[in-house]
Amino acid sequence: MTENETRPGPPPEPAAPDERPAEQGGAAARAVVSGRVAPGWRGAAAIVALLLAVAVGSRLVVGADITLGILCAVPLTPVWLTAAARYRWAWLFLGLGALCAVTGPVLTEAARFDHVIDPLLEREAYVRLAELVIGVGALLWARLQLGTRWLAVAYGLGMLVDALQRAEVSFKFGIGLAVAVIVLGWLTPGLRPGRGTWRRVPRVVQALACVWIGVGFALDDGRSAFAMLLLTAAVVLWQVRMGERSLRRSAWMTAGVVVAAGVSVYSGARALILDGAFGTAMAQRTAEQIEVSGNLLASGRPEMGATTALVGHRPLGFGPGVPANGADLAVARHGMSQLGYDPENDYVYKYMFGQGIELHSLFGDFWAAYGLPGVALWLFVLLLVISSLVRRTTRAMADALLVYVAILTAWNLFFSPIYASVPMLILTVVLLLPRHTDAWEPVPVPAGAG
Repeated sequence: MTENETRPGPPPEPAAPDERPAEQGGAAARAVVSGRVAPGWRGAAAIVALLLAVAVGSRLVVGADITLGILCAVPLTPVWLTAAARYRWAWLFLGLGALCAVTGPVLTEAARFDHVIDPLLEREAYVRLAELVIGVGALLWARLQLGTRWLAVAYGLGMLVDALQRAEVSFKFGIGLAVAVIVLGWLTPGLRPGRGTWRRVPRVVQALACVWIGVGFALDDGRSAFAMLLLTAAVVLWQVRMGERSLRRSAWMTAGVVVAAGVSVYSGARALILDGAFGTAMAQRTAEQIEVSGNLLASGRPEMGATTALVGHRPLGFGPGVPANGADLAVARHGMSQLGYDPENDYVYKYMFGQGIELHSLFGDFWAAYGLPGVALWLFVLLLVISSLVRRTTRAMADALLVYVAILTAWNLFFSPIYASVPMLILTVVLLLPRHTDAWEPVPVPAGAG
């Protein structure tokens, strides 16, 4: 989807840019590198892109923590680096990732004076960074070949493979996220492969799919996922009421509507849970957490206190492979106790600080491992999510998949650990980065075209 979108409506007769035929002349290799191989389903490039998306999503480890996705993407580096130039701000994201890799060793060496470096943790931190940066680069090229719909379906299938190979079949922690990506990706409007006709999907259908998937999460104790999918449905339905004149409404009004919808969904979901709509056990746990913390967002989040205290204690971060020492642990425990949380338990000593530093948020993990460049990378993603969600919703061009990945990533930025967040972070950056307007692209692109 390009920046020159002006209004929704029937798609133009020419094909969407991600699926437009390649320019005549030139070698096939140059066409693949430029990303102008299409219709995507007519060439080998589309098959490669499809398999690459599955590989990146699967997170299958081939050795030394290196995933199959990284292994497949590295030989294609010249291809996806060239393709990245066709997206606004893509080079900024890739540059920030490279900066994290460069400054990481500096932080690690600086911490060696009073910390014991763990080589395995150090390697894991760099692999996670490579998985994120290389995965985004590779899928930016794949998006040019497949468009949003088929990229999401292929990536979701890879995520399903990941859940199954981990033997995690629960909806909350395993297959639920993959199902959401596959279903909402399938319901994203776009060109039918090989036909050149537009496939429309009513927003009401997309909203109902969000509710259906959300109920699946709620039945498996996935309260936050349930609320996020209800919020996604609300934002999607809001766009149904927006006529052409509504596109002139300010971004501030749209942002206000999204915030109001979020508050309403939070209140409604909490009421449903406390009333026992999803079982008495969930209702009891929720009531206990609210009694301790005052609200569901802060409940069970002692990591926020630890993060705040550690940032004040060591502003530049720790570095890859640097575990907390006794002084760091004491500072973190004090920060958690300030929230009324008792840090004397296995969760703190074994999960958060038993092996490295796990602060259970992308902000905390990026800062601890990569320092200020990690914070800059985090801030880039936050601004991308906010600006993309507001801009596309204002123009009534935000399909359910885009809304959902934006909301989920906004949550992960504050409340989820890096390992569990990387798959959706990759997909979010790939789908939300806007494309430059090409000289051979004379028409606006309707929602869902990629």
